Amino acid sequence: MVSFSGSRAVRSRVVVLLVALSSGSAYSQVPAQRFESLGMEALRATESFRPLGDSAVDAAAASLRQSLRPLDSLLARSESGNDWRKYLDWPALESQAASGMAADPAVLRRIEKAMNASETGLDMPDFVRVRKAVTRYAEAADAARGPDPAGRLGKRLDALASALLSASATGSAEMLAPLPPILERLSESGQAGSIVAAVRGAMAQPNIHLEVHENLLAGSVNRPIDQIMPVDDVVLGTRIRGSGRTTGNVRLDFVPSADRAVFDLVLDAQNVSNTHGSQGPVTVHTRGVTEIDASRRIFIAGDGGSVTSSPVQASASADTHVTGIGVNKRFGKRLIRRIASRKVAETKPRAEAIAEAKARERVRRQFSEQTDPAVAQIGEQIRTRLRGPLEARGLYPEMFHMHTTDSSLRVVARKALPVQLAAFSPPPLGLAGNVITARIHESAVNNILEEKLGGRIITQADVGRLAREQNATMPDSLGSDPDQKPWAVTFAKQRPVTVSADDGRLKLMFRGDKFVSGDRDFPGMDIWATYAIESSPYGTRLIREGDVQIYPPGFKPGGKEKLTMAETSLRRILQKRFDKLFKQAIDIEPLPLQGEMAAVGPLPMNQLLARKDGWLVAGWRTKDRVIHLGATGDVGCPVDCQSQPAFVPDSRPMTTVSYAR
Repeated sequence: MVSFSGSRAVRSRVVVLLVALSSGSAYSQVPAQRFESLGMEALRATESFRPLGDSAVDAAAASLRQSLRPLDSLLARSESGNDWRKYLDWPALESQAASGMAADPAVLRRIEKAMNASETGLDMPDFVRVRKAVTRYAEAADAARGPDPAGRLGKRLDALASALLSASATGSAEMLAPLPPILERLSESGQAGSIVAAVRGAMAQPNIHLEVHENLLAGSVNRPIDQIMPVDDVVLGTRIRGSGRTTGNVRLDFVPSADRAVFDLVLDAQNVSNTHGSQGPVTVHTRGVTEIDASRRIFIAGDGGSVTSSPVQASASADTHVTGIGVNKRFGKRLIRRIASRKVAETKPRAEAIAEAKARERVRRQFSEQTDPAVAQIGEQIRTRLRGPLEARGLYPEMFHMHTTDSSLRVVARKALPVQLAAFSPPPLGLAGNVITARIHESAVNNILEEKLGGRIITQADVGRLAREQNATMPDSLGSDPDQKPWAVTFAKQRPVTVSADDGRLKLMFRGDKFVSGDRDFPGMDIWATYAIESSPYGTRLIREGDVQIYPPGFKPGGKEKLTMAETSLRRILQKRFDKLFKQAIDIEPLPLQGEMAAVGPLPMNQLLARKDGWLVAGWRTKDRVIHLGATGDVGCPVDCQSQPAFVPDSRPMTTVSYAR
C-alpha cells in the first residue's frame, strides 16, 4: 500500500487525479503510464531529504566567484558601473562568494531577487551568468543550512507529482510547463537526483522531425538528355566521321542509410551514331548503338556537417552494324568489297572495345567535371543556409541526425538545453501525399523562444530595425499610431512566448514582466489568443476563438480579485495592439521554394494538425499543374522538366568501326 506524505490539500488533489485516471479520461498512451509512475515516485520521495555536503556548497561558491570576474571587468569599464555595484550590493555579493559553507542563504536570496528584476541591462550575458550562479549557490546553501530544507523539498516534489499526474490524466503537454524550473531547483539543491534524471529522460525524445520526398528534390536534378553532336575520331588508324545522337536522362536516387544521407547521381543514356570511315578506295558506313551508364554517390554526414563523394563509376557497351561499303574503283569492286567485308568483321570486336573504352573514360571525366560543382554547392549550402546561420544565432539543435530512406530525406533533431525538456511521445504520421512534412513538438519552438527572448527587453525600435534588416514590413500593430506612444516590453525569463497545441487548436501566448508606453511603466501581463484550425479545398486557415485575453500573471478571470487602475489602463493599450497582431483569421499561404526548386513551388498546404500532447504536423503537397501524384503516391516529373539544362556526354567516341590495312 502506498502512503502519501505532504499536506491534506496535496493528498486531496492526488486523489482527484487518480480518480480521473481510473475513470477512462486518462491519456491511454505509454507516456501517460510513465508519467503516472513518475508522479507516484515523486510523492513517495517527499521525505527523502539529505543535507548537502560541504564540497557541493564550495563548488557552487567557486562557480559564483568565477562568474563574477567578467562582470567585474564589465562594470569597471562602464560609466554606470558604480551604480550597478550599488544596486547589486557588490560587497555583500563578493563576501558571500568567498564564504563557502558559511554563506547566508537570506542574503543570497535578496541578491537573487534583485538580479531577477526587470531592469534594463540585467539581460546581458555577464549579468545572466552571475544570476544563475547566485541561484545555484543559494539553493546549495539552503539545502545545507537553510530554514526547513526538507519542507521545501516536499513542496517541490508535490508540485512535480501534481504536474506529472495532471499530464497523465489529460495527455496535455501544457500540464508539464511547470516542470523545468522545479527540476532545475532540485538539481541545484542536490536532491531527488534519480527522479530528476528519470523525468528528464522521459521528456528527452527528439522534438523535430523533417521529411522531404525524393521527387521534390529530384525535380531540380532530374533532366532529360537529347543532343546531336559530330563524330570525328581515329580508330585503328582510320579516321571516322559522322554524327551521333545521345538520349536518356540524369536522375537523383536516394540510397537507404541509417547513419547519414546518401544520394546517387545517375546517368542512363544511349548514343546512336551514323558514321563513315575511309581507307584507300574503300568507305565503310556504320550504325552504332552505345549504352552509357555513369553514377556518383554523395554522402552528407549525419550531423549535417561534411559533404563527400565517391569517384564516378562509368560503363559503356557498343554494338555496331555495317550499313554499306563503298568502293571508289572502276575495276575489281566485287573483290575489294569482299576483302573489306572480311577485314571489317575481323576488326569489329577490337574496334568496339576501343570505342567502349574511349566512351567510358570520356563519360567518367565529363560526369565528374559536371557534378563537381553540384557536390561543392551542396556543402556550401549546408554551411551557409543551414548549419552556419543556426550556429551563429545559437539555434543549432543539441541533437541533429540526417539520414535517407529509399524515398525520402529525413532529419531528426532535439532542440533543448540541459535545463529544458523536449518531447515525451512519438510524433503523428504525415499524410501520404505530402512532399514536405514537418513534425514539430511545441517544446522545440518554446525552447528556442525562451533561449532567445527570456528576460530580454525588446523595443519598438528593435522590431523596426529587424524588419528593415530582413527587408520586411513592420506590422501595423507594432508601429506607432497617433493614439499610441512608442513601446517596450521586458519578456518573462521563463516561457516568454509560447505555442501550446491542443486537439485541433493552437494557443499563442506572450508573457511580459514589464511594459512601457512612452514614459510610463506598467506591470507584467500575460496575453494570449486561441486559434482553431480549419481546412477546406481552398486552403487552411486559423480562426481566432473569442477575444484576445490580457491578464496579470496568475490572475483568474471571474474570481474575487479585481484589476487595479494601472492594470486596466495597460489592458486598453495592449488590447488595441494585440487585437491587430492576433488577427481574426490567418490564411496559410503556400510555401515558396528557392533556387532551382522555385519552379516547382509554391507548395499548397496539405495538412495541419495540432495534438494535445504538443505535436504540430504541417505537410505540403505539390501543385497539381506542375507535379502529379501517381497511383502509388510517388511524385512525377514536372511537366516543364524537358526545358531545363542537362548533363550531356560528348557523343563523338561512342560508336565507331573501321577496318585495318
